[in-house]
Amino acid sequence: MTGESSHPAPVTSASAAIDRLSFMDTFERCWPILPPAVTRALRTLLAEPTLSSTDSMDAAAVGLMAALQRAGHESVHALCVEGLLGDDTHPFMNCLSRGIEPGASMRNLLKRDLQRLQSVANVPWWELVTAAGVDWIQAPETGSRRLNQRPDEMPFKKKSAPWSSTAERSRLEGQLGANVAWPDLSQDLETFWRRYGCGPRQGIAAYRLTDVAGSPALRPIENFDVFPLEWLHLGGARIQLLDDNTRALLEGTGAVNTLIWGPRGCGKSTLIRALVGKYWQQGLRAIEIPAAAYDQLPSLFDLLRDRTECFIAVLDNIALEPQDPAHRTLATLLDGGLERTPENLVFYATSNYKDLVDRHGERPGGPPAQQADAAVLARQLGATEPTLQAYDPQGLQRLDERRALDDRFALKVFIDLPTQSQYEQILIAYAERADLPDTKQELLADFRIWCMRHNHDLVGGRTARDYVRYRAAKARQETDG
Repeated sequence: MTGESSHPAPVTSASAAIDRLSFMDTFERCWPILPPAVTRALRTLLAEPTLSSTDSMDAAAVGLMAALQRAGHESVHALCVEGLLGDDTHPFMNCLSRGIEPGASMRNLLKRDLQRLQSVANVPWWELVTAAGVDWIQAPETGSRRLNQRPDEMPFKKKSAPWSSTAERSRLEGQLGANVAWPDLSQDLETFWRRYGCGPRQGIAAYRLTDVAGSPALRPIENFDVFPLEWLHLGGARIQLLDDNTRALLEGTGAVNTLIWGPRGCGKSTLIRALVGKYWQQGLRAIEIPAAAYDQLPSLFDLLRDRTECFIAVLDNIALEPQDPAHRTLATLLDGGLERTPENLVFYATSNYKDLVDRHGERPGGPPAQQADAAVLARQLGATEPTLQAYDPQGLQRLDERRALDDRFALKVFIDLPTQSQYEQILIAYAERADLPDTKQELLADFRIWCMRHNHDLVGGRTARDYVRYRAAKARQETDG
């Protein structure tokens, strides 16, 4: 490629070039769906040589190829499709994200912009690049293929999670890559956006409260650790209690904060994940609240109040020391501040303790003996100077303050470890789902040996799950080897 080479005109006339350039400028202002580098390169390549120098066209061709590679795509068409399915900047999508029903004018706007976007997607960019004298190893596919894309996986089974948009995206990519007018697909696109969300929210079941450039933000958890509710072998009445409270959140009928407590490994956190998996399609999402983010909780209300989804804020594995100021922050935020909790938010906490703030065996004590009585007792014990007992006149109030956080959870649900027979049922059920070939007797015998060898004293679902994962991985290794 040289600056002195002569490039054929990519369009037939200067007036046509100006029209295409004007169209690109208008499209970029109204719906900036493409990376700026791609848009700039296309504008240059669409121009006549009389409107753009040879050197600038050469640079634009190289820039376009580099921009496509950075975006992980093989064509402008693929980049347009990716942008369309993952966008949240269009006014139509803003309506869906805010829970506002789009009207007829908004639907017409979407169809018009879909037609414009298809025109950009169908720009003969490969011919333009070739005309600029830039060679590539091979011509790209005309379809829309995202590089390095992997579907989510469910536990033990290679199956997409219900909130994964991968399969539906692939179907729409095929339609958008066919000879179909994109405005005719507006209803299918709307159904897709309604189900899976728009932009960063798409296909996301859970978030983590974090700090981004000094401001609180919700970071999507890309690989949410889902667990099917029917796989849990817990007390049916306790699960139903949490299920009813979760449905009350979704229906807006008064859900309450809940403390789920019990011994380690009994399935407290798993139960919350299972509820999110069950009600994801109805708009339920989870927010993980790390201990380091407790000071950002006052901003959580602003992040959630205008969203259409319902959220369970998960305070996992809480156990606070009396000196930790976090118990005051949490108690005030959960109930006691001036700002009302959003109706689409409820807090679920998990803990090994029923009392969230460790009291170290404290009990409220009465006042000490009178000084004279204390002095007499001290002399009888051989003291030369009277020693009075230490007394905290606000001891009862301090203890009461520490209990305030517990009071913020209206429901306290105890999850116990399974009995031996229930434990065996859990293990066998997991093994069947993982397609382990062992008989029941072989499985239980091998499991006992594995537990002793690896010092597992816990009779809980986590140990059974880890054993089955270990056996399934070992079976795959033997098969591959």
